[in-house]
Amino acid sequence: MDIGAVSGSGVDLVLRQQLLALDRVAGRLTHARAVLPAADGRGVWSGDARRMYVYALQQLSSQVQAACTHVDEASRDTRHALASLVGGSHGG
Repeated sequence: MDIGAVSGSGVDLVLRQQLLALDRVAGRLTHARAVLPAADGRGVWSGDARRMYVYALQQLSSQVQAACTHVDEASRDTRHALASLVGGSHGG
């Protein structure tokens, strides 16, 4: 199948939809990072409860950061696929 046929098959549309969905997820993750409470736990907990609170927030922060990284990579790969598709269809 040549690139023109791939573009005509709707792959470009699906990639654009995927990119929009990834952008929405990235926005939600950015918001999640912004509203995460401080991991110091001062004034909220003490002793073992504070240590567990801090640990849990650190783990959550790490997971959100990892998700951001994966979504950024997926967006970059999707943009690359779109550029290759569009560039390939013009390059013949």
